[in-house]
Amino acid sequence: MADKSAHRGWFLTVMTVLFVVLALSDFTKALQFVGNPAVGGIVIFGHKFRGVAHNLVLGPLFGLILLTYAYGIWKLQAWVLPLSIAYAFYVPVNLVLFWSLHQLAPPSVRFIALYLFLSLTGSVGTAIYLAYHRERLA
Repeated sequence: MADKSAHRGWFLTVMTVLFVVLALSDFTKALQFVGNPAVGGIVIFGHKFRGVAHNLVLGPLFGLILLTYAYGIWKLQAWVLPLSIAYAFYVPVNLVLFWSLHQLAPPSVRFIALYLFLSLTGSVGTAIYLAYHRERLA
């Protein structure tokens, strides 16, 4: 087991933990929406879902996908590579669609840069890392 952890490396270990945190956030989307409808709610392909019922169904569904992804990374499963590639395409598309479909006050350049760095490192970076190190996947 310790051998598998050393084989996983620090980057995949950190990304696994972050995907679990993201999954927990998705599981609580309905509560987030109830707490603050202006901010809470799940966003899928740029569309922000409003209403407790939508978030109660879609939040846990996407949470399960992210937990599955985290599990596949943690266990270094070969099936996680196609999922990582799909997620790597999904995240930038979701970001662009959300920003183009919603009339929001523009955030600071610093916020945009940090948000893009974190989201693209988590999605595209993980897919590239897994593809480059696919010999580690079982």
